[in-house]
Amino acid sequence: MKQFRLSIAVLLSAWGLAGMGDAKADNVSGMGGVKVEKSEQKKVRVYTQSGNSVDVAIIDADGNVLYRGLISKSTKGATSFNLNNLPDGQYFLTAGNNAWWMSQGLTIKANAVNIDARNLKEVAQPILTTYEKNKVEVTLPARNVDEANVAIYDAQNVLVQTDTFKGATRRFDLSALPDGAYTFVVGPDQKQFVTRIDIRH
Repeated sequence: MKQFRLSIAVLLSAWGLAGMGDAKADNVSGMGGVKVEKSEQKKVRVYTQSGNSVDVAIIDADGNVLYRGLISKSTKGATSFNLNNLPDGQYFLTAGNNAWWMSQGLTIKANAVNIDARNLKEVAQPILTTYEKNKVEVTLPARNVDEANVAIYDAQNVLVQTDTFKGATRRFDLSALPDGAYTFVVGPDQKQFVTRIDIRH
């Protein structure tokens, strides 16, 4: 175990964003316009759209963050990640910002990385809509996300309601709450988004 931790430390100290090429992805996809693809035996490329900075992390199956970095909003094309020092196993490449988040599963086996498009989770900033006075519908644009959590806090940051929902929408009747500002914290365990609303009777 100590040797594995040491190899991760060496990996992190030696790891950098290997390339910032001008190659452009013809089919950049995903909610944030991000695409992850294999470039060599144990290398992947992350294509992002210029104009927005993107937080990137590589996480092992136990939830340990092996790499965390930022792809600048001025970066055009692809950013390469060299996974040569990682042993066989399951990993996740996550990317996101305040408007969206994604997690792409990576499997390393027999000295090669495999990217399975079915192991892609995406979620975007929820949309809060008033459908009646002090009744709010939360719509969470997502793909492959089984359930989301909702926590509602008052202006003093006191938790007033929690819920978990499956599917894209959930309605909340807040008419029993006093007037004031409320904060919705919505999303799956890996990524929560914050939205504020006002209630007036």
